[in-house]
Amino acid sequence: MSPRFQLRAAISSFRYHEQGPAVLTGIELSFRPGELVVIAGPSGSGKSTLALALAGLVPGRVGGRLDGQVMLDRGGDGTVDLTSVPLHEAAQHVGITFQNPEYQLIQYQVAAEVAFGPENLGLPHEEVVRRVHAALAAVRAEELAGEAIGSLSGGQKQRVAIAAALAMAPPLLVLDEPTSDLDPVGTQQVMEILSGLSHERGHGVVLVEHKLDEVVRYADRVILVDGGRVVVDEHPRRAFTPTARWHAAGVRPPELVTLAELTPEWFASGVPLTVEEAAQALADAGIQSCAARRAPSPPAADAPRPRAASAMEVCGLSVSYKQKRALGDVSLRIAEGEWVALVGANGSGKTTLGAALMGFVTPDTGTATCFGEPVRFGRIAKQADRVGYLFQNVDDMLFGASVAAELEFTSRHQVAAGGDAPAAAEVATLIGLEGRWEAHPYNLSGGERQRLALGALLTRAPRALILDEPTTGLDEVHAEALFDLLARVRTALGSLTCVLITHDMRLVARFADRVVALRAGEVVLDTSPRRAFAQGRLLADCGVRPPEIAALHSLLDPDAEEVAVSAHELSSLLSPSRERSLHAALR
Repeated sequence: MSPRFQLRAAISSFRYHEQGPAVLTGIELSFRPGELVVIAGPSGSGKSTLALALAGLVPGRVGGRLDGQVMLDRGGDGTVDLTSVPLHEAAQHVGITFQNPEYQLIQYQVAAEVAFGPENLGLPHEEVVRRVHAALAAVRAEELAGEAIGSLSGGQKQRVAIAAALAMAPPLLVLDEPTSDLDPVGTQQVMEILSGLSHERGHGVVLVEHKLDEVVRYADRVILVDGGRVVVDEHPRRAFTPTARWHAAGVRPPELVTLAELTPEWFASGVPLTVEEAAQALADAGIQSCAARRAPSPPAADAPRPRAASAMEVCGLSVSYKQKRALGDVSLRIAEGEWVALVGANGSGKTTLGAALMGFVTPDTGTATCFGEPVRFGRIAKQADRVGYLFQNVDDMLFGASVAAELEFTSRHQVAAGGDAPAAAEVATLIGLEGRWEAHPYNLSGGERQRLALGALLTRAPRALILDEPTTGLDEVHAEALFDLLARVRTALGSLTCVLITHDMRLVARFADRVVALRAGEVVLDTSPRRAFAQGRLLADCGVRPPEIAALHSLLDPDAEEVAVSAHELSSLLSPSRERSLHAALR
């Protein structure tokens, strides 16, 4: 089918239940060929439901009451009402990928998964093979063709799901947070692919995303959805100002936009969408470098401190899966009370290292200790009263029929817990679910389920937490709220060790004490966030991109040993009215 089309969504309202609240209200949108449109909004705003509607899955496949239509005008080939056609027909017009790829991967092998759609269209074998190769190449996953899907990481599964949608060659592609499990470099690669599909091949791309800093540079339009309504629909250079309406909706705008709003005298030519544009605007404003205000000495946070007791430690650890090395001779010490971020590309060994610290995997060589005692590999209960592990998909951890059942499991079943284990009611209040005591976990929002799973761990009063991609699917405001909760727990307990496995560099910048970067199963960097983000080339080799502000600082001062990590910090550093060093600004 030719990419010539226009998709029009006119939705007066949509409700999942006849008497339930409207999830979408007053939607009037259109999408054309060659557009890459980003849809943003807080968790629970209705943006994922909107994505389902655009793909023809509402109401027929999902269920609910829809007042309205989603019409695809195919030019000379007529018009199709996507809300009333069979699923297999809608899929040939609009492809969709979901936030959780587990919901759409059904085959055993990667190549078979990508081939499934084209085969069911009855295409010749040669064409199916061509599409499989092209789609996997587009998401940089050719080497995964023969792999079992069950053996893939979360990020790799997301790439396969995108490839499967691309193999159908639909004129319009709707993607619900397709980069949520991808490392920053992988996110950039996928966005370049989607940009090419849109701007070079004329396809339409609609992208539901939280990662505004990473994706906005590719967008032609940005839509903000709040409370089921479209609040903003503008070109990205106009969409984010004033930033107050984004903050009011619970969505944090890109840091470069915030920098421009803080210092309008530097950005008279307009809002920058890339680091390079921001650097050029600063040069035009007469700000060539921030080297003159560089800190003359490391900040006090890096000064020698008394050596704290070890919380978790591995020495000479090597792990292999089917003769494929996941970790190679890794040694790492995490002190009590430290918050350490493990970063790196998908498949770099982050999750394997976290699993080894918990005892989920048995190493080929090496040792691991947990609060001074050897880790009993395969004996999770031996660590579970001291260490809580939050899985990437928290739905795998929830099995009770209510919030109360989840939080009371420890006490009801006399599960071993720390000496200061809080009561379930205390935890419910701490995680903000005291009013949802009888609610079924699957009736909670994604952010609420995340907090519930964390709360279930907290009922055992762990001394340490290992969090595997805890912010997947959360907007930044909800993600920060989760970590603010952990900070309160840290204060309440007096000490809490935290190992954070993540691709979210802005959260790393705000909450981590140390950054440990892995590449191909080896530790290649271990330092503070501001020093780590100053090493852009090394991080790029690890599949990591520093936050935009840190990258801008490095561009302005390539020799900086540490960099600012927020718009407010950089504006304080550069402003001539505030002659302060970075050392003073960051204290």
